[in-house]
Amino acid sequence: MGENVYLSVIIPAYNEGGRKGEELRKNIEAIGKYAKNKNWTYEVVIVSDGSKDNTVEFSKNLAPLVDKLEVIDRVENRGKWYSVREGFLKANGDFRLLTDADGATAVSNLDGFIKSMEKGEDIIIGSRDLSESKIKKHQPKWKELVGDAGNYLIQFMLGLRGIKDTQCGFKVLSKKATLNIVPLMQVDRWGGDFEMLMLARKMKYKIVEVPVVWEDAGQSLVGASGLGGYSSTLKELFQVKWRMMTGKYKSVK
Repeated sequence: MGENVYLSVIIPAYNEGGRKGEELRKNIEAIGKYAKNKNWTYEVVIVSDGSKDNTVEFSKNLAPLVDKLEVIDRVENRGKWYSVREGFLKANGDFRLLTDADGATAVSNLDGFIKSMEKGEDIIIGSRDLSESKIKKHQPKWKELVGDAGNYLIQFMLGLRGIKDTQCGFKVLSKKATLNIVPLMQVDRWGGDFEMLMLARKMKYKIVEVPVVWEDAGQSLVGASGLGGYSSTLKELFQVKWRMMTGKYKSVK
């Protein structure tokens, strides 16, 4: 892809074809219209994490909906954040947006990010838990309770106090922050959100939290689902904490 890209949109995908493809198609179409309306140069990078269905072919067929589309086809399933890291580093944008395939956080939420982007902020994250945030369709109550408890634990263990929602799948990093932080990351599956934020805080980056409108689309298959996913994320949390304590993030002072 060419240079001089203002916004890169990175979308990790796993088995998002078939009947679920409609959500991805709507999301890509919305991204294209939004960026065109803003008169931004942009690109979309979809990373298929070893999908077993027609995700790759389906994604490639969405190219007419946007100016630039790249689909990374990795045969082996390595995890959401392995895919996210690959997409972030493959991208060219001055700003790089992580968003979910199902569009649970619509691209129009970038309206709330623009002021911070124009100021040159390096890390801007969407939050479902600020007073101004709006949840149009909630997750099952047990998921919300587990998520809230997990976020308090994350804040306590990783020095992320004050960040109300570490796990929202709608985050913008500047090119500089991407190149400084993402190569240091080691989490492959679901804990990359808090690993990235922990590294950012250790490196003295300012983290700007922005309210979003969020809807549980219930479609995206990349991410933790069910108690097994939460258990794996908890395991990754303790692994990140251990690496912090033992100096495994050697480039972070």
